[in-house]
Amino acid sequence: MRPNKVYSSPPILILSGVRGDTRRYRTFHLYQQLSIAGVACNLSHITDPHLPALAARAKVMVLHRVAYDGYVARLIAGVRQRGGLVLMDIDDLIFNVQGFQWIDSPDFHDPVRVALYKEEMARYRQTLDAVDGVLTSTNYLAEHVRESGKLAWVHRNAASLELARLSELARNRKRIPDGKLVLGYASGTPTHNRDFATIFPVLKEYLHTYPEVELWIIGYLNLEPVWAGVADRVRYYTPVDWRSLPFWLTQLDINLAPLVTENPFSQSKSEIKFMEAALVGLPTLAARTDAFNYAIRDGQNGFLASSPEEWMTKLAHLRQPDSREAVAKQANMDTLTGYTAQVRACQALEVLNEAAAALKKPFRWELQRNDHADLSVYDWTPELEDHPNLAEMGLYTLHHRGLKPLVAQIWVFFRRWLAKYVPYNRGQLSI
Repeated sequence: MRPNKVYSSPPILILSGVRGDTRRYRTFHLYQQLSIAGVACNLSHITDPHLPALAARAKVMVLHRVAYDGYVARLIAGVRQRGGLVLMDIDDLIFNVQGFQWIDSPDFHDPVRVALYKEEMARYRQTLDAVDGVLTSTNYLAEHVRESGKLAWVHRNAASLELARLSELARNRKRIPDGKLVLGYASGTPTHNRDFATIFPVLKEYLHTYPEVELWIIGYLNLEPVWAGVADRVRYYTPVDWRSLPFWLTQLDINLAPLVTENPFSQSKSEIKFMEAALVGLPTLAARTDAFNYAIRDGQNGFLASSPEEWMTKLAHLRQPDSREAVAKQANMDTLTGYTAQVRACQALEVLNEAAAALKKPFRWELQRNDHADLSVYDWTPELEDHPNLAEMGLYTLHHRGLKPLVAQIWVFFRRWLAKYVPYNRGQLSI
C-alpha cells in the first residue's frame, strides 16, 4: 500500500499526530477503506516533510489526534481557503482536560508527564474547536463531542484486510483440547489496572473453584495481585504485536474485557477487543459499556456483565464447551458481516456524505467498482508503521512548539526506561 499517490482530482488527506495502534485503526484502516471504495486519498503524519504539498491538494482533511499548534492552524486555514472540509477523528476522551482524573496510567506518577499530557489534551480541544466536525469511534464519544457544540458522526472501528486474513489462518491453528479452560486478558496499553481490578476477586474465586482453569495475562498490567493458592495457574506474557495477536487468541477459551463502567474514559473505548476475539472464533465476556452493548447481544454472540455476581454466573456458564462454541460461532459471523474493511468502506462514504451535506459542502462520494481480485494490494507494509521514529517526533516538537516541551518529552522517555529498574514513588496498585 503506497500512502502518497497523485490524483488528477483533489484527494482526501488523512493525517495523524501520534503513533501506535490508535493511529493504525483510525488512519491506516480508514485509508484502506477509502481506497477499496475507489476514493482518491492520501495518508500522512504531522511530521511528514511532504505534508505541505499533500495538504495543498486536499479539499478534505481528516485530523486524527493532531494537537493544535501554529503549523496545524496553517494547514487548516489552507484547506478552508479552498472551500474545503476539515474533520477531526477522535477515538478516546482526550479533548476534555477535566476528564484527566479518569485516566489510569503509571506514567502519571511523574508530574512532568502529567503536565505534558494535560497540555496535549488542551491542544486537542483547540483542534476540535478549529475543525468543522468530528468523526468518532463510538456513540458515547459522539455525544460528548456534540455537548461541546460540534457536529459528530460515528465511524466504528473494523478489521483491516490483513487482520481478517491472519485471523482466518489462526482459526485453523487453535489449541488442541487438553482438559484446560484458559481465560485470557490482553491489554495493549498500561492504562487498565483499575479495569482488571474490578474482576480480580471473581477470577481468584473462579480459579479456586475450578482446578482446570488457567488465566493468561497478555500485555501491560501494572498490578500486584495476590493469587494465593492459585498462582501456579496464572501466566504473564509480554505484549504482542497485532499481527501475532490472532494466534495468541486462539490459545484461549474465553476472552475477558473488563472496564470500569462508571469511568467516562473507559466508556469511550470501542469494541475492538470483542471484534478481534470474534474474528478467531473466541467468545467474549465484557463489561456493559456503550460500545460492548452495541456489539454484543448478551447470550447470543457474547456475554455482558455489570456485577461480580454476574461475572461469576456467566463464567460458570462458559465452562460448557457447547455454550462457548455457540456464541463464538455467532460472534464470528457477526464480525464477518459487520466489521470487515469492505463493509466499513461503504459506511465511510455514507459518513463523509452526511458530514459534507450537514456542513453545506459541495462534495459527494460514490462507491467505485473494484477491479482488484487480490485485495492484498491495499495492505500496508510493517515499515510504514515504524515511521515516524522518536527522533522525527522530537524534531517536530522542537520546530513547532519549542525547546521546553521537547525537554519534557525527553525526560518522560528517560523516566519510562528508568521505571523498569527504579519504580515510580507511588508504587504499583495492589489488589
